[in-house]
Amino acid sequence: MPHTAERLADLSEQVLGRTLPIRIRAWDGSEAGPPDGPVLVIRDRRALRRLMFKPGELGFARGWVAGELDIDGDLYEALDRLSGVALHRDDAPRRRPSVRAALDALRP
Repeated sequence: MPHTAERLADLSEQVLGRTLPIRIRAWDGSEAGPPDGPVLVIRDRRALRRLMFKPGELGFARGWVAGELDIDGDLYEALDRLSGVALHRDDAPRRRPSVRAALDALRP
């Protein structure tokens, strides 16, 4: 059974249509993604809703201020890597039934 970070990386790839360019560390300590560079630390499941439903700077900023998200490593490098994902996001993958079901499970 995959760890939380692996499932999050898979879900983000399905939703965004591309692989995240930074590593993910989930609240259970599991990690997934490229071994080099900054790490997106997701401390709370609520942060997922913020990131998935407001995927630009707004969702990240709200999670950061709430203490649900953090970056281990160079913040500017992380933001630079993530900016390409947010700017070139394709909404088509979000329409697939499997992706919709996963996103619906995140709703409050």
